[in-house]
Amino acid sequence: MNNAFTQKYKNWIWIAFLLAVAALVYGIFRPTPPERIFENSDKVGHFIAFLSVSLLGRLALYKIPSLTYWSSWFVLACSLEFLQEILQPLRHFSAADAFANTIGVFIAMLLSLTLTKKAQQTTSTK
Repeated sequence: MNNAFTQKYKNWIWIAFLLAVAALVYGIFRPTPPERIFENSDKVGHFIAFLSVSLLGRLALYKIPSLTYWSSWFVLACSLEFLQEILQPLRHFSAADAFANTIGVFIAMLLSLTLTKKAQQTTSTK
């Protein structure tokens, strides 16, 4: 994903990525679960968080090989749920949350691959 966009907005991408990581860490490891706004609102939050942080991370960390990068996020999507239960006694592992995390990463990976392909097509037609 090394293209003109990532180079031009490199600092902003890094700031957004670091803020997304901070929000994710806070959300996963806060002492109590978030309020339930609507049915399965926490699953939507997990999905959005992992989609955002993994996609922004791909833009920021474009030099990491794709297989390594995405494999790491799929492992994190599940393992952070286990770690949450270990570090926060009032929280517990949820397979549904881990699934929402994984789907978020999967959609981010598809978006990233699509954007990369479009960028390559644009570059090759110039």
